[in-house]
Amino acid sequence: MEFPLENCIVTDQQFSAPQVQELLHYPHGLTWVLLDLQLLDKEVNKPGEERAIINSLSREEMNRLNTFTQAKRKREWLGGRFAAKYTAVRLLERIESQKNVMHWSSYTIIADENGRPFLSNSKEEIIQHCDISISHSGSLAAAMAVHKGYCGIDIQKVTQKIFKVSNRFCTHDEKQILQDFFVLEPENQAAHLTKLWAAKEALRKASYLRFLPGFLELELIEITADPLQQKAGPWTFIFNWKNPDGFTHKTCRVAVTQVEGYALALTARDVTVGSM
Repeated sequence: MEFPLENCIVTDQQFSAPQVQELLHYPHGLTWVLLDLQLLDKEVNKPGEERAIINSLSREEMNRLNTFTQAKRKREWLGGRFAAKYTAVRLLERIESQKNVMHWSSYTIIADENGRPFLSNSKEEIIQHCDISISHSGSLAAAMAVHKGYCGIDIQKVTQKIFKVSNRFCTHDEKQILQDFFVLEPENQAAHLTKLWAAKEALRKASYLRFLPGFLELELIEITADPLQQKAGPWTFIFNWKNPDGFTHKTCRVAVTQVEGYALALTARDVTVGSM
């Protein structure tokens, strides 16, 4: 099924879905996508392009779209929905026969009380075997879908503001790991802190808990990469997830890369081998 706004997709050949699966040790189907929100805005505002929106959104989503009054919020929401449907439909096409995959507008993205998105069909039934995650920052929207698991994706624009909040999510030991692995130059510190922030956000989204784990409950213990690509990435950030008593009960992997001035992080956990 062709995506109606294909030219808005940002591709990164160095971070393909199979490579992400390998970095995460994830055995099931996985898809992800980046959309350029500025290109999307230009496309949907072209004369006659309203049909592309109508043909891609469900009635409930069209009603929701019409409630937004700010152009920025409308663009971010629309980009997130387009990205999520793109990844979900691509995944469903891989794991189901073509005849069982419905049109874009027959699927609806709904959210729970924590804002976690789910894919539902025209009967308002959640598609259990296709989990999705959405993120946006700056001029990019990102989405991910996985089969037989839960996923989390996060994209963050690199800015100097990260230093003001670094103590909320980054411990002294984690700063040392970043320093040792990346051999931080002063001008790159914000970029690497942002990678850590995005990785922890992705893990929180994939936790599928009523109460999300705190940033400091997710402890970075190692960063790995191909020795020839250590500085350029992609990287695997490995975490211990600690409970409130300080005991580790899960080790988690996050695939991390840098897309121009953004940090991008993806994670997935296999529900067939236990819960996180």
